[in-house]
Order: sequence, then C-alpha cells, then structure tokens
Amino acid sequence: MTEQFFPSKSEPIGIKNLQSQFLSLRIGEEIPCLTIKGIRKLTNPLKEDNLPGTDYKYLIESEDSKILTVNSWVLWKEIAAVLKEAGKINVKLELKHNGREDYSVKLI
Repeated sequence: MTEQFFPSKSEPIGIKNLQSQFLSLRIGEEIPCLTIKGIRKLTNPLKEDNLPGTDYKYLIESEDSKILTVNSWVLWKEIAAVLKEAGKINVKLELKHNGREDYSVKLI
C-alpha cells in the first residue's frame, strides 16, 4: 500500500500527554484518591487478563480520565462492598494493595 491510503498526521504533544492514562495497583502500591466517574464491564472471551473464570473484567474511569483495570475478584468485592455501603458509584476511594489477595478500600 502506498502513503496515499494512509495520510500522515502530525500533532503536538505536551508534558500532560506523557503521563500514563492507566492507574496501577500492584503489591505495595496505593491510589490515595480515586474519584470514580463511571464503571464499565468489558466482555471479551479472548482476553487473558479477565476476572478468573469469566469472560469479562471491570474498568473504573476516574474524574481525571484515567483507567483502573479490575481483574481480581478480591479487589472487586472490596470495591463493590464500599460502593453498596455508599449507595452510589460516584465516590472518592482510597485503594491499597497490601499483599497477595489483600486489598484495602476505603471511602474518603
């Protein structure tokens, strides 16, 4: 294929573009304030990083447009319990990954 089928596009980037758009919560990490904008259930039977035993995972989008992928049942149950207690989705959470299958999720 020639370049005429794929026209070039140039756009400037700034320091904000260098920031990760994904949040990480590995062992020993924490997210001190996650303001939830929305939660999506992403179904894809071919993905290997789904929740164990399912064909889906959850994506939590923050108010600042960052994404936290939830593919651990332990973490999801902690988050769901706090959201049920709050009675709404749009809340601020503090999340910590203390150790293997050990998460701390608090409403702030």
